[in-house]
Amino acid sequence: MRKVKALPSELKATSYLPEQVPNLRGPVAFFLGRSNVGKSSLLNALLKRSLARVSKSPGKTRSVNLYRWGPKLTLVDVPGYGFAIRSREERDSWRALMAAFFERIPPDSLGLLLMDSKRDLEEEELGLLDSLSERGIPVEILLTKVDRLGQAEREGRRRAFAEIPLTWSFVSAKTGEGLEALRRRLLNYAKATT
Repeated sequence: MRKVKALPSELKATSYLPEQVPNLRGPVAFFLGRSNVGKSSLLNALLKRSLARVSKSPGKTRSVNLYRWGPKLTLVDVPGYGFAIRSREERDSWRALMAAFFERIPPDSLGLLLMDSKRDLEEEELGLLDSLSERGIPVEILLTKVDRLGQAEREGRRRAFAEIPLTWSFVSAKTGEGLEALRRRLLNYAKATT
């Protein structure tokens, strides 16, 4: 299988407030997940460029960040949830920002729910999946940091997620595992939605 060549990519916009979120058109794929799941690292590895800000402290992404990848596709890195300690005010502003984002994305957008490969689906993820399903937005699960799993753990995760009726895959920003297949799926999605 030929590798996807490096495509032009750039940061298009950053929105900290609900009113700053632009109306999006065309193919949009957005990255959701806990604050410590490695969304920004995976995005950089996927783009083959360091565009998304990465930090050792979880919860540094506090804005909706839109990236252009190739001629048509918009990739979106949204603030993480669940791990970083935040005040009630910050959590409320996150909800308002996310509500504005979901109001302004096309109905044929694609959600990518990133989860640490050692974790199971929990209440927050199930709630997100239900909410996206109600909006008719398809979701793929990306099990991150798979390079940290031993063979027995990997097989256990494979069995556990085989019972979930969603597309899922192992990925690693560190080793690149799963990224080529993800690039192809995203490019096929972009082609199919234009």
